[in-house]
Amino acid sequence: MTGDGRASGVAAPRTLGENGGRSAADVDQLSTIALAVRLLRFTLPGEGRRMLPGALLFLAATALGLLQPWPLKLVVDSVLGPIPAPGPLASQPPVTLLAILCFAIVLLQLVVGALTTLSTNLLVGLGLRLVFKLRCILFEHVQKLSLAFHDTTSVGDSLYRVTWDSYAPQALVNSAIIPALSASLTLAGIGAVMLTRDWALTMAAAAVAVPLFLLIRRLDRPLTAHSLELRARESDVSTRVQETLSSIRAVQAFGREAYEHARFQHQARQSLRASLRLTVLQTASQAVVGLLMAVGTAAVVWIATRRALDGRLTAGDVVLLVGYVVMLYKPLETLASIAVAVQGGMAGSRRVFAVLDATPDIADAPDAVALPRRAAGQIVLERVWFAYRGGEPVLRDVSLAIRPGQALALVGGSGAGKSTLASLLLRFYDPTAGRILLDGQDVRRLTLRSLREQVAVVLQEPVLFAASIRENIAYGRPEASREEIEAAARAAGAHEFVTALPQGYDTRIGERGATLSGGQRQRLAIARAFVKDAPVLVLDEPTSALDAETERALVDVLERLMKHRTTMIIAHRLSTIRGADRIAVLSDGALVETGTHAELLARSATYARLYSLQFGMTPARRS
Repeated sequence: MTGDGRASGVAAPRTLGENGGRSAADVDQLSTIALAVRLLRFTLPGEGRRMLPGALLFLAATALGLLQPWPLKLVVDSVLGPIPAPGPLASQPPVTLLAILCFAIVLLQLVVGALTTLSTNLLVGLGLRLVFKLRCILFEHVQKLSLAFHDTTSVGDSLYRVTWDSYAPQALVNSAIIPALSASLTLAGIGAVMLTRDWALTMAAAAVAVPLFLLIRRLDRPLTAHSLELRARESDVSTRVQETLSSIRAVQAFGREAYEHARFQHQARQSLRASLRLTVLQTASQAVVGLLMAVGTAAVVWIATRRALDGRLTAGDVVLLVGYVVMLYKPLETLASIAVAVQGGMAGSRRVFAVLDATPDIADAPDAVALPRRAAGQIVLERVWFAYRGGEPVLRDVSLAIRPGQALALVGGSGAGKSTLASLLLRFYDPTAGRILLDGQDVRRLTLRSLREQVAVVLQEPVLFAASIRENIAYGRPEASREEIEAAARAAGAHEFVTALPQGYDTRIGERGATLSGGQRQRLAIARAFVKDAPVLVLDEPTSALDAETERALVDVLERLMKHRTTMIIAHRLSTIRGADRIAVLSDGALVETGTHAELLARSATYARLYSLQFGMTPARRS
């Protein structure tokens, strides 16, 4: 806010990285390793006690796996061949030695399998806990983002990021880090053993790693691009499904099922194509990796066999070395597949951090103070201007004052700025200039929680949740007692129809209250406002979607709700403002006139025209 009380314009959602400033473009530029490190720093703290046992068991299984080729070497050299077995095994007859070695093969596999199973359960559990943790953080953050963010981001896209992109840490831990550690340990162990047997052959086997590394480097960028593209297309599919199903009544009413199906097919086809492009790249890379592995294996078999023929290696050594080469190439292949698979998780990470790095336009000021438990309810607007991002001003130099307990109606044509004023009072947005005061305090200097606790809202389209009626009524004050909830329902005229339901107040209603009539939904919304018992009330066209009979009944209920509360009534239909103490007329975002109904009929041409349009008569001028 500037020194004259003006606030800066409505800005795009700001971004904040780890070190104080990171934009979505910066996230896109992060390397895979840097992004992985950031993801782990964000999700792993507090999880070390779960990761360490699983990692140790996994590494122990890997180390024991290095012993698996040895029984077969001894079978070839000491059972089938003339070379004595080492240590106490040398005195055993061939059949006994064979039995011992066969038992060793089974025992090694049993121990390695048990350790692998235990470690997998621990590490998969860790990965799933990281998903849970990231989902909760992401959902909490998305709720805090200002309406400016949600105005430009589809629900389907946010839904996909919370539910699917949040699997990124599990992919990183379970499909990258642990396999990479295991592969590295296997490579080190096999390399050490092979070097003691034949260093030249070891170098020949390791030569495959060079083109493999170059391949991984070459694939990193296209895999990232294709993975991000697939995530975006899958998000589009989610958005299409969410939008269509949330509007299913309109879709069916207009007979547009075929049209919506065609739109869905288009989005699904785009996703299919993106998935196929990524799959082609992945399978092609796997084929190249397999070919490199085959070339390396063939080279080792050739060299080892030639040396055995020359008497420099035993037949058992050949079996051992070829077995180790196969084991050597498996971790190399694992490392290559990690490079391919991890890009999907990193694509999700980029999309997650693009949201987490966005900071709300509307947030508590560093010196924000909390209002007392119950405000008096005096509202003052001082020269308020507002424009949505990139648009023309919606409000122009509006000044108003509402005394505690007074009801002010805002009237005017569509786009006059009536609902915007309510949004500014609740700090869904901040004025681009001017200020709004509650009990003499600039609302930007109040904590959001304490400000919004002082305001109850009844909207044109009541927002109900797929929960019980009791939970819906108590949504603004969950600690409300059963008696308070039922008293609010009686005051709103809802008790009779609620008690007629099979489970009464425990009846669960469909999403957005789809199982109730429009009047019933609105009565529950009014009961919610009664329960909250806030000193300030905003009525935003609460009866405009109802028939005349239901409207008349609800107007009486609303007047009871307004008693002793500072009320801002937003109305297109002038029949709903009979309980207002004063009326403010807005036109093109400017305040034209204020006064009572009679005063405005006498002196305001704009109000008189609205009255004439709605009631089909020219009002008599009153002195």
